[in-house]
Amino acid sequence: MRFRKDLGDLTDLKKSIKENGLIHPVVIDSKGNLIAGERRRAACRELGFEPEYRVVDFDNPQQAEVDENTCRKNFTWREIYEIAKYFNEKYSKQGQRSDLTGNDSNGNGDFVQNPNKVKKPIQKVAKATGKSADTISKLNQIYGSSYEEVKKDLDSNHISVDEAYSRVKRRETEETRRKKNEAIRAEFYKMFAGTERVRDPEEETKRRVEETKRRVEETERHEKKLKEKLAMGRKLIDSGYKEMSKRLHPDKGGTNEAMHELQDVKKLLISSFEYQFPKLRG
Repeated sequence: MRFRKDLGDLTDLKKSIKENGLIHPVVIDSKGNLIAGERRRAACRELGFEPEYRVVDFDNPQQAEVDENTCRKNFTWREIYEIAKYFNEKYSKQGQRSDLTGNDSNGNGDFVQNPNKVKKPIQKVAKATGKSADTISKLNQIYGSSYEEVKKDLDSNHISVDEAYSRVKRRETEETRRKKNEAIRAEFYKMFAGTERVRDPEEETKRRVEETKRRVEETERHEKKLKEKLAMGRKLIDSGYKEMSKRLHPDKGGTNEAMHELQDVKKLLISSFEYQFPKLRG
């Protein structure tokens, strides 16, 4: 008694046997009972020949059938990517296409849409590995990138294909933004620095320190001149006051009222003059 009843579509299996031969022989026991390879035998017979047989006796032939169809290891993500590369290179040499993204090529490097063509490599890989064409395309983006830590995380199954793909796209976006910002900064410096070499950070700091020092010295010289002007103004006011007091003093024929008015005028002139230079008082 065998468990498999439905042989399914044998088209791909017959094509593989026709192109590569029978990779694994059909297994029977010494009594001629089929143990493993019913689909392979049916495909060979449809192709018109008997397959190669291997005779092995099993204590439990039903368990052997189960194990033959279940005790397998699936391809890793990186292995699927390598399979996709193989199919892509194979079809590129045939001039049918030149990438894994699903675009057809006419053999001259021009991409065209032709739904009547044979299946694209990405579709063949998807069918052979049991993964979707979208997953194959994402694997091509991931393993074709330069982000080794993302590949390692995917190889160890720490992240999913979707997460690895998202990380790669984010980093590509960040890299594109960084290059764009660098180009903008370079253009900015070119506009404001002319053809001169852009200063490095140390040179720029030194230049700013020297410029600040120059401005401080210029401010100090300006304040010194203002102080000199203030001193000269006070000296002129004092001189004028002394000259006028000689005429208006009561001892010289003037009056006390006239002297008081002269003193008020002196105070007004000094306060008005100092008001113009509040930082230079004293």
